[in-house]
Amino acid sequence: MSALMCIGLTCCGAEKMLPPHESLLPGDYVAAVGASSGEKATIEKVVVAGELGFDQALRITNLKRMKNFYDLQVTVRSPQAVKKGDLLLARFYARGHAPKNESNEADCRVFFQKQSPNWEKSLSTRFSVADAWQRFDYPFKVTRNYGSEETALCFGTGFNEQWIEIGGVELLRFGKGVKPYQLPTTPITYKGSAPDAPWRAQAAARIDQHRKGALVVRVMGAGGEPVPGADVQIEMKKHTFQFSSIISVPTIAEDTADARKYKEKVLELFNASGNENALKWPPWESAWGDRFTQEKTIAAFKWLKDNGLHARGHVMVWPSWKHLPKSVQKLKDNPERVPSIVREHIIDIATKMKPYVDEWDVINETRTNHDLMDLFGQEIMVEWFKTARECLPDTPLFINDYAILNGKGPGSRNHEAYKKTIRFLLDKGAPVTGIGFQSHIGTHLQNPQKVVEILEDFAEFELAMRITEFDINIPQEEAQGHYTRDFMTAVFSHPGVVGFQMWGFWEGRHWKPAGAMYRKNWDEKPNGAAYRDLVFREWWTQEKGKTDTKGAFTTRGFLGDYEVTVSAGEHRQVVPVSLARNSGPVTVTLK
Repeated sequence: MSALMCIGLTCCGAEKMLPPHESLLPGDYVAAVGASSGEKATIEKVVVAGELGFDQALRITNLKRMKNFYDLQVTVRSPQAVKKGDLLLARFYARGHAPKNESNEADCRVFFQKQSPNWEKSLSTRFSVADAWQRFDYPFKVTRNYGSEETALCFGTGFNEQWIEIGGVELLRFGKGVKPYQLPTTPITYKGSAPDAPWRAQAAARIDQHRKGALVVRVMGAGGEPVPGADVQIEMKKHTFQFSSIISVPTIAEDTADARKYKEKVLELFNASGNENALKWPPWESAWGDRFTQEKTIAAFKWLKDNGLHARGHVMVWPSWKHLPKSVQKLKDNPERVPSIVREHIIDIATKMKPYVDEWDVINETRTNHDLMDLFGQEIMVEWFKTARECLPDTPLFINDYAILNGKGPGSRNHEAYKKTIRFLLDKGAPVTGIGFQSHIGTHLQNPQKVVEILEDFAEFELAMRITEFDINIPQEEAQGHYTRDFMTAVFSHPGVVGFQMWGFWEGRHWKPAGAMYRKNWDEKPNGAAYRDLVFREWWTQEKGKTDTKGAFTTRGFLGDYEVTVSAGEHRQVVPVSLARNSGPVTVTLK
């Protein structure tokens, strides 16, 4: 379904703050739009509170997922001619909700285009919205000369099942003396972003308490006497906390220049990793072609293991028909054999990957993927965990889901549904040892303090918690970098969190390229710089000094592995040290 409709101008009070301008749209856009409905979508008028400067909006509802954003669009035609280089501002308000998106945010693309082939666009940007009204301002320059009615400001909403409301639409033109930087541009902001926000000092105190420990080095001579004045150098080698990104197994198998750079960055940046797709059931059965084979998957995980990285497996069971292999989907009308087939799959993949995988996501996204539970009951999930434990007596076993840390928190539907599932599993004896929070993030950036509060609410289960699929899919790179720093700080500060995993790091191998830390040419983005600055500077310990009169050198360091070098006169000793929260003194004897 495609909807093409004329939209006019509803005045926004903030326009008097702008440089002199003229409107390029006709009258009241809501009055000009007719309601419509169909199999895939509905478009209707809704009444909204008038304090934003408008009292009606369009509500566009996707009833089914669509292939292209332009499969459902609202078009704002301009009766004015425009010239190449004209400076325009698209301004509007929007809010929405998408229950099947990991972030729960509704997606939309706003674009200004020629209304005939080749549909050339002067503006085209995607944004996402939560269920609170947000104003958007997008300045842009027209790329060519166009006559009256030849251009349109469009809103393309052909994405997932969702609803989105759009109101207060304006299209403004400014004179030649006005520069783009003089116009408002939609920033990505969030509560808690201020440098002096109270949560920062609180997080720093928790990090010092829970992520650091006392490192005491006692230097002794060959006869057991203390050695005062000895030089001591403390050099951190590896964090205990797991900083991770998933890997692309096909890329690990390649020997191109990019693949070599990719592997180099994995080892440089992370002490843990896991798969993006290769251990999902269909590619495990080679249903995705020869880029995904069990041999390549095992080789990639062996590479991780050989290089000392903690490895996560994702995922044993994703319990909806669409995520099961076709061999299982064929049994949909006669599903009696499905439970035994799922059990056989868990045994197969757990056994073959046992030497290489350190922990597993056993089930994924049960709130929205529950076809198998609908057929066989909730207790089938308990059986999956117990089967995994039969094969893997000592391996951490996780449940994983989305839209939790960036959701509304305690009392909200997603939050309470996840807790209810975890509680059910534990009450029924499922050997769950960890809780995964995917953390795919759009333009709604959660207050970092709220992130901590949500984690604290889940801490009641006394299970390990992990960020499993972090990314921020926004084009505003500076905001992306700031929020990466703040989100990482919030989760690192909570003592129940054992690791932080990104869902990719390179634009050339990322499901949401805008979320990557490195561009395709390997230039580092602000979020990459933020990650490195935290992990290898702010949360990294490098110290040196001399022993006191009792032969001791004391400092505080982040928990992890160290190399300690002690020198006195002609004597020099290098020892490896692992610093845990309650580690005792390290004695180095000079010989």
